[in-house]
Parts: sequence; C-alpha cells; structure tokens
Amino acid sequence: MSYHAGIEPAVHEFSDQHRDTMPRPRELRSYQREAVEAVKRDWAEGFQRVGVVLPTGSGKSTVIGKLASEAYQAGDRVLLIAHRAELLDQMIRDTKAVDPMIPAQHFGIVRGVHDDHHAPIVAATFQTLARAHRREAVGRRDLIIVDETHHIVATGYHATFVDLGGYDHARMVGMTATMYRSNNDKGRTVQIGLGDVIQKISYERDLRWAIEQGFLVPPTGLTVRIGHLNALDAIKNVAGDFHQGDLAEVMEAAVEYTVDAVEMHARDRRSIIFAASVDAAEQITEQINERGNLRAATTIGSMSYDERQPIYQQFRDGQIDCLVTVMVLTEGADFPMCDCVVMARPTRSRVLYSQMVGRALRLYPGKTDALVLDLSGSTRQMKLVHLSELVHGMGIDIKDVDEDGEEILCPECGENIAACTCEPEEPEVRIKDVRQGPVDMTPIDLLADDDDTLWLRTPAGVHFIPLSDNWTVFVWPRGGKIDSGDYCVGSKNTKNGKGGWVDLDLKGNPNHYPMATALRKAEEWVIESGFTLPGRYAPWRTKNQAPTERQMSYAAGLNIPAYENMTRGRLSDEISIALVARVLDRFLEPGSAEADEDGDYEEMAS
Repeated sequence: MSYHAGIEPAVHEFSDQHRDTMPRPRELRSYQREAVEAVKRDWAEGFQRVGVVLPTGSGKSTVIGKLASEAYQAGDRVLLIAHRAELLDQMIRDTKAVDPMIPAQHFGIVRGVHDDHHAPIVAATFQTLARAHRREAVGRRDLIIVDETHHIVATGYHATFVDLGGYDHARMVGMTATMYRSNNDKGRTVQIGLGDVIQKISYERDLRWAIEQGFLVPPTGLTVRIGHLNALDAIKNVAGDFHQGDLAEVMEAAVEYTVDAVEMHARDRRSIIFAASVDAAEQITEQINERGNLRAATTIGSMSYDERQPIYQQFRDGQIDCLVTVMVLTEGADFPMCDCVVMARPTRSRVLYSQMVGRALRLYPGKTDALVLDLSGSTRQMKLVHLSELVHGMGIDIKDVDEDGEEILCPECGENIAACTCEPEEPEVRIKDVRQGPVDMTPIDLLADDDDTLWLRTPAGVHFIPLSDNWTVFVWPRGGKIDSGDYCVGSKNTKNGKGGWVDLDLKGNPNHYPMATALRKAEEWVIESGFTLPGRYAPWRTKNQAPTERQMSYAAGLNIPAYENMTRGRLSDEISIALVARVLDRFLEPGSAEADEDGDYEEMAS
C-alpha cells in the first residue's frame, strides 16, 4: 500500500452497520463503463498516457470518479488536475458519488489557501501547482487525471505536468470534449502538441452520438438577424476568433437588441447568456432586471470562487432565470436545469461554440430540448459557427428570424434560409477586356454563405490560398492522386521550403477529409496561425489596374506568358500559382507522394 503515512485505506474505516447507512454508489452508464475499461486495458498494454473524449454534458467527471476510486482502492495515490476551481469540485463530488465508502478526510484540495496535499486523493489547479513548493508537497503520484486536458499543451501547464512525473512512473488519463492537435504555428513548429502528451485515445464519442442515444437533449437553433450587428463583418481575426476589443464594442452597442431577443424567444426558459465583455454582461443584466419580466445575475472572472457560488445556487433554485457571464461558464459549469444558451458573444471558434452549446444539453427532469439562440448580423456574411455545423444531417429544428421574430424565407424555394439548400449567387466581377482579370478561382462554400476567400489552383490541380511572407496553405489529395476523393491540409513557404502538415492524428500522420471539410480546415488554420485570409473581391484585385514594374520583372523571371497584358490582380494570382506549382506539382507524379509502410509522408512534409 502506498497511502500517505497515517491514513489507512477506506475499507478499515467502516463497520457493517455504518455501511448500511451510506448512499448507494452511482451507477455508471454503459458508455462510461466502456470508457473506464478501455483506459485500463490500454494501461495494461503499456500506454502510460491515454485520453478519453466525451461530449460536454455526458458525464466525464463520473468516468474520472470511477478511475480515481479504483486506483484509490488499489492503494494508489491520485492527483486530479484542472484549470478551474469548479472542475475540482465536480471531480471530487463525482468520485464520492461513485464510491461513497471513501472517507471525506481522504480527499484534499490544493488551491489558493487550501493545502490538503497529504490526502490520498488530491484535486489541484494547474495555477497552484505552478509553484514548486506546492508540487513538492503533493509529491509524486501513481495516477494523474487531467480534466479539460486540451489545455495541457500550454507551456506553463505542460511544465507542471512534467515536474509532477507525468512522463515518468505515473499513469495518466486526459479527459476532454475537444481533443485535437495542430503542429504548425505560422510555419514554426510547436514544441509540444497533444499527440506528444497523449499516446492513445482509449475511448471517444461525439455530440451527435450522445444526442442520438438520448444521453443529451436535442438542441433547437434560432438565429436572430439583427441589422445593427452587421459591423461584425468588419472585425478582424485574432487566433481564430474575433478581436476581443472590437467584438466587445459592437456587442455593447447591441445590448437592447440582445435583451429584446431573450425576452421574445426565451422568456419561459432557464438561460445562460454569454456576453462579449464585462460591460456588456452588466448592461444585459441591468436591462433584464429593469424590465421585470425575467430575473438575471452576472458572474465574471474577476469574482472570486466563493463570490460566484451563491449566484450559481440561486440559478439552480430558480430564484434567477438568466446567468449572464463572460467566458466563466464555458467549461466546468454544471447546470442541468439550463435549457437555453444565448450567444451574445458570437464566435468563429468551433471549440468555443461547442463548449457554450454544451451548457444547455444535459438531461434534467421535464426537460425535452435546449434552445441555442444565436445573435448575428442580417447580411449573413461573417464567418460564424452556427448550430448546423455541430448537428448537420440530424433533422434538428434550426431557423433564422429577423428582429421582430418573423421567419426569414429564401426567395427561391420559400424555405427558412437556415434550412434551404439553394446556392448563393456569386457576386459579379466586371473587368474591362483591355486586360486579363482575375484567374478562375475554386468555387467554395465554407463557413458562411458568400464566402470570398481567395482560393487558387495550380496547373496540376492543387487548391491553395496564397498568404503573406511567401507562405501558402493547400489541400493535398491522398497519395498525390487528384481524384482520390479525400484530402489533407499542409502549409509551405515557397521561398525557403519550410512547412508541413497542419492537421495531424496522434501518430503524427495527416488527417484526411472530404474536399469541403479540408477547405474549411485550411481556412481555420490560416486564422489560427495569425494570417489574414485574402479576399478574391478585394478592390485592388478586381480593378483594371496595370501591374507594377516589380510584378512584371518578377513575372518575367518566372516565364509567365503575356504578363504585360494582365491587371495587377491577375498577375499577382499568376505569380502565386507559378510559385506554388513549382514546389507542389512535382509531387503529383504517380506514386511520388504515397505514404510508406508506417504511414509517413516525409518527402511531401519536408
């Protein structure tokens, strides 16, 4: 036994009479039991660090509790780690529910002023364990369980994990709803990815599966198109999402419209409202309470953990109808009575969107569905994530309405525009015949209608986006065969040859997708890597402007024919095509980009 000195195993603590008065252990759902057994099987096969992927609301912490309980009963010292205090509470609560026989004094918290480092089962935040003396007090543990483990690749968190012995003797399991790895950051190799930490995904289920199996309630989607929010179109991207300051400014000016939408569509629901800033959250709460039809309270990051708890309890007890928050409740929030999320913080991040939606999907007595209320501009041009992307093909009720609640119908088919499949008309580009205008571009329909991202194609058929500083992102057909039907995503610098695959599985091989998905993955990488997506209808590209002297000189060196008769925009595209074709098209020769027996794509990636 490796229990802390002076603490005996739980089985010695209780008489038979005491056992009869204990709560019944929580029964695991079938998939939770499967997840536990899969983890144990992989540990036995030598995979020391494994992962479990379960959708938000499906009970990840119950799986954590079962694994922690079994390790504890075997005499192991257990460490539960997360980055939020709420997650620590959930893990301890659910471990107790799974195994009520564990004495309360065998659980410890290491966070802030709490320092129960001696306990056999310790729950601690990464932030607290960043301090060396805290890590030393906790000591080496036999099992480390990390909740929301996608955060572990952050430099500080990973250093803590290393110092705790995460790569040495300890077994580890990471739990998350959003396990993914990207190994490229604007051409610079990221030192640590999830695939470097997690050796194998032991068990995985997605949101669609959980809804279809009845473990989560089905969502319904309602997008309110507010003309005032058309300014979202002009907000630039930072790390894959809206620039926070610009987004806050737009949404703070739309507080009244936000409250109108909540009162019109969610008056009979228990809502979590995600605001774009502290000011917006406070204004939304104030206006809701002033109108008197609903009761609201605000919870923000600057509030202490203890200050937030009474507000959470008021929401659980029904004393307030709306929790208004700024990112505090995206992870670790346990409010199964919530049956509506209000996206007063529009996002381009699929991960963030799924986290917010997940707040409303948990099962609860009398609850039959969950409303996802999106607020967006009326023009439908901004690249937002919407519910349809998460539940595509499930027959979920999704509609668009205007500010007055009236359905917005497609003029072609008469269906609600959220459900119609009519192809949007491409904007007409007029170029005088004197000069050659833009090259024919790849028709795409990615994250939003009327997408104007500049996609070009090499002579051999490789689709790519030209980026700044000689970089390009491209979609590559499996095996280098253009008609393969599935594609992976890569980046390349046409000047120095650096680059590689940018969406990898845990073995380091490129993930393959249908063309539409690969195109979307490429655009997401561009945004997340800090580049700007080029627009095919940018004025400088479509106007009948003569090329610059520098362009023509460069084009001559590339042997581009008739370059002197092209517009500035056309020649820019032809130069990009020539440069990218020079470094990519040669790999499309039969068999040249085939994977070897180990699935590596070394030649192409380099």
